[in-house]
Amino acid sequence: MKEHLKLSFIGIAVWWILLLPFDYALFDWFFKLVQKVFIGFLKIVDEDLIFETDTYGTYVLVALSILLGVICSPIINRICSRYKWSSTDVLRTILASILFFFLFKYGWDKLTKVQFYAPEPNTLYTPLGKLSKDIAYWSLVGSSYPYTVALGIIEVLTALLLLFKRTRFLASLLAIVIFGQVVLINFSFDISVKLLSGSLLVFSLVYSVSFLQNWKSIFGFPTALVQSKYSRKHQVVKFGFALLVAIECTFPTLISNNWNDDRFPRLAHHGAYAVFGSRQVKQLFIHRQHYLILQNWDDEFKDYKIDTHLPDQYTSIDGEISCRWDKNQVIIQNDTFPIRRSSIKNLPLLTKSFHAFSDEFH
Repeated sequence: MKEHLKLSFIGIAVWWILLLPFDYALFDWFFKLVQKVFIGFLKIVDEDLIFETDTYGTYVLVALSILLGVICSPIINRICSRYKWSSTDVLRTILASILFFFLFKYGWDKLTKVQFYAPEPNTLYTPLGKLSKDIAYWSLVGSSYPYTVALGIIEVLTALLLLFKRTRFLASLLAIVIFGQVVLINFSFDISVKLLSGSLLVFSLVYSVSFLQNWKSIFGFPTALVQSKYSRKHQVVKFGFALLVAIECTFPTLISNNWNDDRFPRLAHHGAYAVFGSRQVKQLFIHRQHYLILQNWDDEFKDYKIDTHLPDQYTSIDGEISCRWDKNQVIIQNDTFPIRRSSIKNLPLLTKSFHAFSDEFH
């Protein structure tokens, strides 16, 4: 790479991670503090800006990180010259750090089923054609524990390969495949993480291209592969950073003790219930986030925030709906209807099955 391009990419990567709206467990205060100045200024320009995943405000912040990265390239050049740092090594270190964090973060969330969680009861009883593509994909993947965990293992292993100089080039190739697939999924199913996944794919490509000699060797060109020697201080910093990332990513799991979200306790009456005798409502659902959801005969849904403090009665905040679990009744605007719990665990999507032979389908 040309020197100026490498210096610019260093600046872009640093500003990107600083300005990217993302929820951290332990270090959120630091990133929010840096972003506060820039978000405050942008809010003055347009007070309606929203800074969440794939919003216009986030695109503006990423564009700003590109601009600031290019502007800061002379400063980065001076720092590298002063400390006699190779711009290629600095670029690799920063990109590897970013990739390590996101690979470990999303890999761990898959291992614990926090990312691709089991579909909620109301989703399970929504006709497939009425689901949006992103919810349909999320629910299908979330219904398979082995597949989700396998994805998590691949991502965590790729992150660990970034820690060792002999496997970094292999890790860069795996990262391209992983984030390439994520980008394809996000664009194909209209999942709102396009900007983040696209950025990580670009970083993976740039990181891999920085191993020019390795690429030459693949295609049979003469190479001069030289394994860099790192000091003990460098090794301590590297593994210290890896430890901090591991703590950051696993801290929510340790606090909540949620090692497998599929088995994590829900509300006592979480589930699906058939409603009898109503001309408007055919089913009601209790969502894990303390919502009661009604499904009418046209398969339209309406949700209500509920109070769950009483063990035998859940009541909507507006007081319109009350579920009496001791009597198996729901009261909707002073009308009382009997309800019966449906067994969602027996639904085909949630049933564990494996067929080595397809004879029974023919």
